[in-house]
Amino acid sequence: MRLKNSCLIFFFFLFFPILLFGQYFPSRNYSTIDGLPNNAVRALFLDSKNVLWIGTENGVSRMENGNFSNIDEADGLGHNSCWDICQDGNGAMWFASYGGGVSKFDGIKFTVFTAKNGLLENKVRKLFYFKNKMYVGSIQGVSIIDIKTNKLVSPKVPPHKEDFICISFFESNGKVYFATIFDGLFKIDESGSFPKIIPIFLHKKTYGLALYGSTLYSSNEGFIDKFNINNLLKADISSVKFGKSMVWQYAKDKNSTIFASAWGVYTSDGGLYTVENDKMIDVSNHFGIDSKILLNVVYDKTKDILYVGSNDKGIYEVRLDKIIDYNLFENKSIVDLENFGNQKIILHNKGVTLLNSNQKNSKTISLLNFKNFEMNFLRKNKNVIKKQGLESKDFELNFDIPANGIEFYEMVKHKNSFWIGSNIGIFEINSEAKIIHYIPKHSLKIGFTYNDKFIETITYAGARLYNDVHSLESKHFSKFEKNTPQFIVKILTNKDKTYLLSVFNGLYAYKNNQFQSYLADGIWNEKKFKHITVNDKGQLILAAEFGNVFIIDDAKSFKIMKTISKKEIVGNTILFLEAYKDYILIGTEKGINIYKDGIVRLIDKEQGLKDCAVTTSQIFENKLWLGIKKGFYTIDLQRLVAEQKTVSEIGIAKIAINNIPISSNNYKWFRYNSKELDCDYQHNSFSIDFVPKGHPFPNKLKFRYRLKNSNRWSPYSEKTNLFLPYLPFGSHNVEVEVFDSNAGKSTVFQLLKIHIFPPFWLSWWFITFSILSVFGIAFYLVLRNEKKAKEKAIIQRRIAETKLEALLSQMNPHFMFNAMNAIQNYIISNDVDNSLVYIGEFAKLMRKTLENSSKQSITITEEIEYLQSYITIENMRFDNRIDCKFQIAPEVDVDSCEIPTMLLQPFVENVFIHAFDYSHISPKLIITFGMVAEHLLECEIIDNGNGFSESNRHKSRPSKGIHLAKERLALLESTNENSVTILHDKNSGTAVTIRLKV
Repeated sequence: MRLKNSCLIFFFFLFFPILLFGQYFPSRNYSTIDGLPNNAVRALFLDSKNVLWIGTENGVSRMENGNFSNIDEADGLGHNSCWDICQDGNGAMWFASYGGGVSKFDGIKFTVFTAKNGLLENKVRKLFYFKNKMYVGSIQGVSIIDIKTNKLVSPKVPPHKEDFICISFFESNGKVYFATIFDGLFKIDESGSFPKIIPIFLHKKTYGLALYGSTLYSSNEGFIDKFNINNLLKADISSVKFGKSMVWQYAKDKNSTIFASAWGVYTSDGGLYTVENDKMIDVSNHFGIDSKILLNVVYDKTKDILYVGSNDKGIYEVRLDKIIDYNLFENKSIVDLENFGNQKIILHNKGVTLLNSNQKNSKTISLLNFKNFEMNFLRKNKNVIKKQGLESKDFELNFDIPANGIEFYEMVKHKNSFWIGSNIGIFEINSEAKIIHYIPKHSLKIGFTYNDKFIETITYAGARLYNDVHSLESKHFSKFEKNTPQFIVKILTNKDKTYLLSVFNGLYAYKNNQFQSYLADGIWNEKKFKHITVNDKGQLILAAEFGNVFIIDDAKSFKIMKTISKKEIVGNTILFLEAYKDYILIGTEKGINIYKDGIVRLIDKEQGLKDCAVTTSQIFENKLWLGIKKGFYTIDLQRLVAEQKTVSEIGIAKIAINNIPISSNNYKWFRYNSKELDCDYQHNSFSIDFVPKGHPFPNKLKFRYRLKNSNRWSPYSEKTNLFLPYLPFGSHNVEVEVFDSNAGKSTVFQLLKIHIFPPFWLSWWFITFSILSVFGIAFYLVLRNEKKAKEKAIIQRRIAETKLEALLSQMNPHFMFNAMNAIQNYIISNDVDNSLVYIGEFAKLMRKTLENSSKQSITITEEIEYLQSYITIENMRFDNRIDCKFQIAPEVDVDSCEIPTMLLQPFVENVFIHAFDYSHISPKLIITFGMVAEHLLECEIIDNGNGFSESNRHKSRPSKGIHLAKERLALLESTNENSVTILHDKNSGTAVTIRLKV
């Protein structure tokens, strides 16, 4: 019994430091909630492009950027139950299904191999590629498929009692070997024309194989056999047996650590193990893996990530880069951190722990130790209690607080000592984690000046300055003095100044044995601060309560070098502030903002910082230590600030035009296989899903796009989708800019060039044709107008000629002779009155004739006046026997309606020449004006004269004046047919009808 207890104690102390201070790796679990088709993961495979393929009981899935794309029987997969995945030398993917044979996918289509094609069995468990051949392991043996010809052969299976279940393959010295669960290890001999299966080592129970160098790990039921492959092939079957459970797959990382995924089947000892020094070490808890049914494990060397597949809880993604390490530290809440050489002193809610260089506990000061030291001090110094109170200007100190009620405020390092402020007083401990001094003072913030004086800030009562902290001789600074520090939250010494940061009163500085308030002296009006640190240049970096961060040079004179706006920082509340090289580390509730030259990188839970509620921070050499409520983080700053991988390319996963997905023929390997897209003008709305590649942290990416180099960028978005509605015709070069907040880089990619063809009426050939047509029509119209202009000029000239001829006809010699003769007769007959009347009318007629000759048209009133003068002259020759009347219809506006000048006179003249003679009884002449239609004037000249017989009509030559009048009307009114109508009736007179457009 004593031996047993001793072993237990030894085991406990051996593994206690590991359990207490072991590393916890950042991990994440993916399940059906995240898009997996099934939580029963049967296969994991990383292809040549580092894309993770997952085989489940409900189809195959591809994981990129934490998103899953699923493939099943509807897409061409032979069977949904996928138990293994492999890739051949041509890049084609192969999927082994338990019940549906093998499916080959070449990026475009599936080819399925089943028992009908020669497979020994449709229940396939394992695939292995070697030298242009795919080796297929089923529950009844091995089949071999030539990847170029798809030719399938199945070597003869040796005698066996149970199913010949092929469980694993490996290659050694150019030969392919495989193991079965129940029959042992075999070699495939392909030296002949037909492959043969050669037994190597016959034994039962093999569940997985892994060959690393010359070491072959063979999983057995409850342990692992470790063979030397060279000895084994020489029939030396000796092995080292170790471990437990049943290991189904192995993986090796870049540090040569071997991981084993285990499921005990009949026991509950499954999980993730490391294989080291012939031992299996369970690391499931440290990797955040809570499943006991693990069937597969693969390692991504480019991202230093381990993927673990379970049969009940999906996939686990574990980051092995160790940039961020987490120590649970027994769930203790960290208050402050300091170092002494290689040792770390950790102040927490349970006391003080001293860690050695291996981060193992070397010494602990408990709460009870602190309380006992206080009580011992009080027993020796009984008067201390009496001095507490307002008279001493001390913040009240309660000596009755029990050990479990102790609350620590901070730890200040000064020389070789560490001063700890608490609600029961101030303690000094040495580098060996031993309490060596106690001060019965209650101060929320303490510190030391640049010249080793101790500062005690007193809540609501000013501050004290101690020349020697051990003697307690001090100088008090009243809170009523403007330069006395109050409400101090941080104290920092930089060269020859000590700075005190106030949450309400701005920045204070201590120099030359006196305090100075920058706010009270008007140096800096910023009031509220929370954090302060100093960079490598000796500049101060301060974080204000409202989020701005300031870089200050206060060496010679105060100067604000730079202000980092709150808008540039991710998060609302600054929890810590540190400086490392040229970087500023700003901790918020969202994570760590790494600031340099205007660029901000963000480190958060995606990189492993799951708890961002930091309580304290310190930089020790090249590591950032962050205390939290449960343990602490250590972050490798050299690797953190080093250049990070970012997006290397962007592929298009899906395109929909007018909300209709394009044909699957346009894709290869689930990516649009062109850089261009042609559409007509009616298909101009696009939805584009794209996938960035090459980066480790997809949630750190933001995207924006533009369609032309001259266009503005769109606002940033975290969505990997573009919606481009109603694009105009033309070429659009879609560019996407990716900002990676993990790497702090922006990269621009040309995503797609979209060509939208214009409508046919805007195409070049149609525009060319239209332009030529327009020019042709214009040329035709110009020619036609020129022709019309010429014709018009001819017509106008002819009108002028006819008008002149009409004028001449009115002034013809016969008329002039008759007029002169009439005047002479009146003079001879001494008829002075008629002579004067005749001469007056004749003069009037001549004047009107000359006036009207310059006009194209005259009013009806003017025409009537002209005709009246003419009729008066002609009627006087007939002794005024002819009764002349003008009849005007009411609808005729004689003052505004115009007709061609001197048009009617030839017809009236014809009446006096041909219609009447001196023997005619009651001669009459009636001239009428009326409207027969809108804008159509009808004028009738009617007489009751002799008319014409047919013989007279043919003998008489036509009146020249009438002929000219008709010609004028034909020229002026070409569209008005039959504008002049003359009706003759023998012995009944003549009626002339003239129709004019007005």
